[in-house]
Amino acid sequence: MTRRLVDLSQSIPKEPTFAQAETFGRGAVLGWSLLSETKLVQTSMLAFSDHVATHIDAPAHFHPEGKTIDEMPPELFLETAAVWLDCSAKGPGEEIGAEELEEEAESSGEAVNPGDAVLIYTGCSKKWGRPDYRHGVRPLAPAAVGWLLERGVRLFGVDGPEIDTDPIRWPAHKMLRENEFYIIENLALWPAVLELPRRFRMIAAPLAIQGATAAPCRVVAIID
Repeated sequence: MTRRLVDLSQSIPKEPTFAQAETFGRGAVLGWSLLSETKLVQTSMLAFSDHVATHIDAPAHFHPEGKTIDEMPPELFLETAAVWLDCSAKGPGEEIGAEELEEEAESSGEAVNPGDAVLIYTGCSKKWGRPDYRHGVRPLAPAAVGWLLERGVRLFGVDGPEIDTDPIRWPAHKMLRENEFYIIENLALWPAVLELPRRFRMIAAPLAIQGATAAPCRVVAIID
């Protein structure tokens, strides 16, 4: 059987924006060409937050002494066993709790095992590129993050720009202060979930940016 590859990444847009909290999903790819002078070389200058587009948060994002993204263990992002859970029944702003993850895992027939990467489909990715994209976030309750950690999950992701909607307390992100785990945000799960099996292998390699709190990554599902 021939394996298939499904891209689960949002690309970094070309238009320039300021790297502010509300525009972390965007970036700038600026022309920086020597083509007219050498007739050979064309290149670009990149300007964006380390949290742009599809990216992975490292523990250093909320823990001053936590691992930075270049210290992320390769076994977490190279052909990792992965499973996706459907939590799209929740509406924008409605919290996803441990009970939703438990029920969805049971109904899908796929147990969450130690070492699995877990991708949580919320439906937010349907609005990628629209002004209301950031308003579609379904936050993860700290108990939901705890549920994942208790099952040995160290890498999980969502198809929205955040796992929190509280920009003051950051309850889910703040668990990085006591636990080493990694969060993928801005996954392109729509319309991929229409063809994605519940369990697959995944590559989610971030750029090895020294000292960064996150990095853009290319997430690809491998379907055997």
